Parts: sequence; C-alpha cells; structure tokens
Amino acid sequence: MILFIFSIILTFLLTLLVSGNNLSAAVGTLIGSRIVSRYAGIIIGSTGFFLGLVIEGRLLHGAALSLVPHSYFYITYAFLVSFLIFLAANIGRAPLSLTMALAGTAIGIDVKIGYAIDEKFVLLMVAFWIMAPVISIIVSYAAEKGIFHRNFKNVWNVAIWLKFLIIIASFLTAFTLGANTLGFIANVEGFNLLTVSVMAVAIFAGSFFLSSGVIKRVGEEMYSMRYSNALVSLIVSSLLVEIATFFAVPLSNTQTLTSSVFGVGISYKYKAIYMKPFFIIIMTWVLSPGIGFVLGYLV
Repeated sequence: MILFIFSIILTFLLTLLVSGNNLSAAVGTLIGSRIVSRYAGIIIGSTGFFLGLVIEGRLLHGAALSLVPHSYFYITYAFLVSFLIFLAANIGRAPLSLTMALAGTAIGIDVKIGYAIDEKFVLLMVAFWIMAPVISIIVSYAAEKGIFHRNFKNVWNVAIWLKFLIIIASFLTAFTLGANTLGFIANVEGFNLLTVSVMAVAIFAGSFFLSSGVIKRVGEEMYSMRYSNALVSLIVSSLLVEIATFFAVPLSNTQTLTSSVFGVGISYKYKAIYMKPFFIIIMTWVLSPGIGFVLGYLV
C-alpha cells in the first residue's frame, strides 16, 4: 500500500514536470509569435494533453507491459529515477526526453532482475528513436523548401490561414504528447480512473504554473520562426508521434519537434537557427536512456 501511494505521488510529479516543461513543444511558437495570448496558448496545450491521454493513452499499454514489471516496487523505483533525471535536466535548462529516461530505466531493471524483455519491441522502439529525427529533418526540409519558398499573390490571406492552421497543429502536437508520453506514464502506473484523475490535475497545474520560463525560452530565444516554419515543424512532429502511438512505441515530441525545426532551418540559405541548443538536446537523447539504464540496473 505504501509503495502504491508513492507511485501515485511520483505519477503526479512526473506529469506535473512533463506538462510544464513540454507545453513549450506544443505552444511555444504559438505564444512566442503572438498568434494567441499566453493564457489562451496554455488552455490549448493543456486541453490537448488531457484529451490525448484520455482518448489514446491506452494505446501505450503494450509498451508498459513489455518494459516494466507490474510491481509497485519496480514502478516506484523507475518513476523515481526518471523524475530525478528529468528534474536535473530542467535545472540545467536542457529539454530532456522523459520517455527515453523511463524506458532506459525500465530496461536496466529488467536486465538486473531477469525479466523477460520483448527484444523485438525494444528494437522497434530504438529504431523509432533513431529514424524519427532523421525523417523529421528530411520531411520538414522538403516541405518548407517545396511549399513555402515561393511567392504568394495574396500574402494577407495566406498569413490568416497559416495562423489558423498553426493553432490546430499546436493542439494536435499537445494531443499526441498526451497520448504518447503521458499515456506511457499512465500505463506503467496502471491506466484506471484514479491514475487519470491524478494526472489530469497535474496536467493543468503544471501547464499553468510551471511553463512560463520554458515557453519564453523556446518561443522566443531558441529559434526565430516564421508562421510557415512553425506550421511545418508542428505538423511533421505530431504526425510522427501519432504514428508511434498507434504502434504502441514511446516517442518523445522533443525529438521530433527539435529535428523538424532543424530541417526547416537548413532549408534557408541564411542562418535561421542557433546550433548550440540543438547539440545540447542531442546529447540528452543519448545520455538520458543510458543514465536511466545504469541507475535501473543498480536497483
């Protein structure tokens, strides 16, 4: 009973941090470009998180079953390690993939206790982690280069439509993050009314109270984007995460969105992005599952 309570508390804390930190992935450019106010952007993002979790969150049941033994001791330990890694990354202002940290920790636990790992699923998951960023870069580059690098006759009408489509794409990005990342957490804990209720409170609390600094950084400091840039990046990212969700594969929006932004940036002849933040993020992709694995193995 005590371990169950601890696991619920950690579920709340993980959801709180993920919602606050990753809200920027969905609505950072939406708010940073002044298409909507900060308050409206947070409403769009947090609602997307919640609906994604409720509607499609159960699709990650297979991932949780394949990676984490259903024991509250191991669940609590996996959540605690992931929480500490994620918290350290937040303090260092590095957008970390909780998905990768939690999966790495779970695999470390599995190896240590001799849990039967679904090797085919692990290979599929790693393949998604490697290929999704590559596909994001290629598709975003091609879309930006082929569609938006041209002169439109009615620029104002195009701008209005782009604003509308960016709002839709931002919501879809939040929806897919709720379905995949938050759905993975929910299924590891146990997808039931109590878990979803606790996570719903954490989603809205994290979005409203922990997101302002990260939104400012991602929306204004990390990259300078036009409406077309933001639209392409968000659509490519959300589609890839949605595909991963239907295959029950945990995939981080941080990976796909960052790669999409990079792909859009290199489609221009002039320098459109700051490289240092992207190198930091790539390092966290490599380090987070590795650190999680080592700490999971030490259970």
